[in-house]
Amino acid sequence: MNRDPDVVIAGASFAGLAAARALGSRAVLVDPDAVGDGQTSACGAPVRVIEALAAAASIQEIHHDLVIHTPGREVRWRLPEPFCTFDYRACCRAAFETSGAGFIRAAAHGHRGAVALTSAGEIPAGALVDATGWRTALAGSAGSASGTAASPAAPTRGGRYFGLEAEVAAPFETGLHFYFWPEFAPDGYAWAFPAGRVARVGVLSYRGRSGLGPHLDAFRRRLALPPGPRHGGFLGTRLGPPVIDGVFVAGDAAGQCLPFTGEGIRSAVWAGHVCGGLVRRQLDGELSATAAAVQYAAYVERQRRRYRVLEWSTLAALRLPARMLGVLAAVVSRPGPLGAFMRHYLAMFAAEDSTDRRDRSPINA
Repeated sequence: MNRDPDVVIAGASFAGLAAARALGSRAVLVDPDAVGDGQTSACGAPVRVIEALAAAASIQEIHHDLVIHTPGREVRWRLPEPFCTFDYRACCRAAFETSGAGFIRAAAHGHRGAVALTSAGEIPAGALVDATGWRTALAGSAGSASGTAASPAAPTRGGRYFGLEAEVAAPFETGLHFYFWPEFAPDGYAWAFPAGRVARVGVLSYRGRSGLGPHLDAFRRRLALPPGPRHGGFLGTRLGPPVIDGVFVAGDAAGQCLPFTGEGIRSAVWAGHVCGGLVRRQLDGELSATAAAVQYAAYVERQRRRYRVLEWSTLAALRLPARMLGVLAAVVSRPGPLGAFMRHYLAMFAAEDSTDRRDRSPINA
């Protein structure tokens, strides 16, 4: 960087990249890993989300069905729009290279006012965005870094899932497969997402248990799949403050991953875009900092009431016998109930709700 950026965005994954694409050359991304490294995601999302990141070339396989497996039962839900699995590194690099944003390889560890504190030194800016995931490294550490009153704790604590996944060199039946098999995922679910020549298989704990290695090994062997490299991490699924001590927070850092399914890419991309667009308007003088924060908070608040159905679904998955979940999945698979559920589900962090209301334009570089 040969000048101070207008905006520092901590975190160069989905939320951070979407914000960067809304801000272009006015932003610099700060991340301890190179863009495209450090994958923790299963990399499944609606096709239009990946297209909005200018990363369609990273798509490995397109899926039209969600398949729910419970003991003795398999239920197939037809998706109202196509989803895909994609290559994480290729997606992130494509989104970054077309954004116009700068990049500094460094770790964020708090802020002092509008100055980002990083392992590469202090970076002053006009606005800050935290997209660092559940650690909330930029906004959540403000108190200790600045010497001022401590900011709220990381908003996703107490509302975290943990997932562990292996990418294996084997094909798998098309569709996004979810397995509510208690012997492999006693307090969550397992999954298998085919992605062309590979498949991603994993297990998730709704209670945030991280010792899932033995469960993943047993599940993979049950599906007769070979071992492969692993990655994983926590997912923030409880909506927290969208603005902390003047820092905009997006993605898992704000607990915007969806409960029950654990889908977080769609919400991170659209929230990052909204956040970046409002910050851009603040820098242009169209909005005050307070107005930008209020509008972003209102956008996030619109999602909160929609979360309840998924939170109830999570409780049902934890408390009901797996066979009963299969019966419920079969009931929901009928056209009427399925259409209603999917409309509600896809309305959360919907693309239409994330467009700039001045020109209704999609994400632009």
